[in-house]
Amino acid sequence: MPQLLFSYSPNYFSIEDIVLQDVRVSCKFEVSVPKLGMLDQSADDQNLKQGSKVELPFWMVPTLHAKKVITFEIPRHYKVNYRQILQADSIVVDLHKWGPYFYDLGLHVANLELKDSLDIKKSLVQTLLNRLRHIMDMSQHSTHHETVHLIANLDELERKLFGVGQLSFRSYKEWVRRESSKINTAALVASHRKRKFAEVTV
Repeated sequence: MPQLLFSYSPNYFSIEDIVLQDVRVSCKFEVSVPKLGMLDQSADDQNLKQGSKVELPFWMVPTLHAKKVITFEIPRHYKVNYRQILQADSIVVDLHKWGPYFYDLGLHVANLELKDSLDIKKSLVQTLLNRLRHIMDMSQHSTHHETVHLIANLDELERKLFGVGQLSFRSYKEWVRRESSKINTAALVASHRKRKFAEVTV
């Protein structure tokens, strides 16, 4: 059964979180930093000068951005021109090519309280809503051999939802044929209940 993660804050124990935050982001240092000149390959000084532009892994960005050490460029697939593409027809977009963790990274970016944060969040939600019905329809009307082709343009979250749809539909068909006495609670719902229970008991 596919496991869905609900971490949109850095999660030390999540392999997916580590992988998605290793994306390189273009950053500009707003202050000079001693002993870090090696980060700028064009520099001939051991210190990193104010105004230097370097690419850093995204996991470094939140802390440095909060301390006003850097400003950074939003990853291109979350910029306004790409949001307009999604708004026009998100179903035909190859999100996996845009980024295998498109939604998760997008929420990490939006949570940094940028001027575009609200628009990015709205775009992510609307994109998933627009694509979800198509994903569920594919998951319930496809053979095992068609799956690899059908999920090729889906990001990792969508692929997990596709898997949940397949398993749920299989359980439904077994129930109809009386091969199963009950339909087990979907993993997504079970995970949600556990999380709510944990919040109440804390």
